[in-house]
Amino acid sequence: MAKIKRKHYLGFLSVIVFIFIWYLFSLSVNNQFILPSPLKVIESLFNILTELKTYEVIGVTLIRLIIAFTLSGLLAIMLGIISGNYKIIDEILHPFIVTLRTLPVASVIVIILIIFGNELSLFIITFVMVFPIIYEGAKNGVLNISEELKNTITMETNHKLEIMAKLHFPLALPYIKTSLLQSFGLGFKVIVMAEFISQTSKGIGNELFQGSISIEYELVFAWTIILIVLVTIVEIIFKSINNKIKK
Repeated sequence: MAKIKRKHYLGFLSVIVFIFIWYLFSLSVNNQFILPSPLKVIESLFNILTELKTYEVIGVTLIRLIIAFTLSGLLAIMLGIISGNYKIIDEILHPFIVTLRTLPVASVIVIILIIFGNELSLFIITFVMVFPIIYEGAKNGVLNISEELKNTITMETNHKLEIMAKLHFPLALPYIKTSLLQSFGLGFKVIVMAEFISQTSKGIGNELFQGSISIEYELVFAWTIILIVLVTIVEIIFKSINNKIKK
């Protein structure tokens, strides 16, 4: 408990120090169009949070993310578990997984936008970027099951689908949960970046774009703070669910 309190105190102190340094920099620049002060950003943040439109914008981005994340997660877990059992499937998928993991996010976004257009691309981009992380998590979870345990279960049943569903999936779950947590934060950032580049009609990325082209950088900072808070809340929810499952 003492360590947790100390961690919270240090985290709070680091935020205060960061805001103070930001304030000093804004004073030295002395130009709200280049670097708005923390007070100006807090004022913009308050104005944004009092508008009903804000929650609609957040909702649109979250719905896009949840749809793409769910579809990508289901397919990645299924293929990951299969690849953990069949080396040939892993070898077939390996070049695609490596390519997706090494390609720069900006390049992926631009290429998919050119091929599929604005709206559909948002789902495809998020799907493609989170897929390798969840796939590797599921595959590694299966590969880390002891051979002794696998052989014991095989003696009871040779039905491969039953073994994968009733044994491999539950035992690989810790790896899968970790990969889901890691990829959700990435998915959030990716979909906002995709909204920014594609200039979609609604979404957090579009609000960032509008703030940048109108040179209202206090709006950009305010929406960035909202993003950080949203990702933090999601991570806390994931960890809370994970702890309840463990108990």
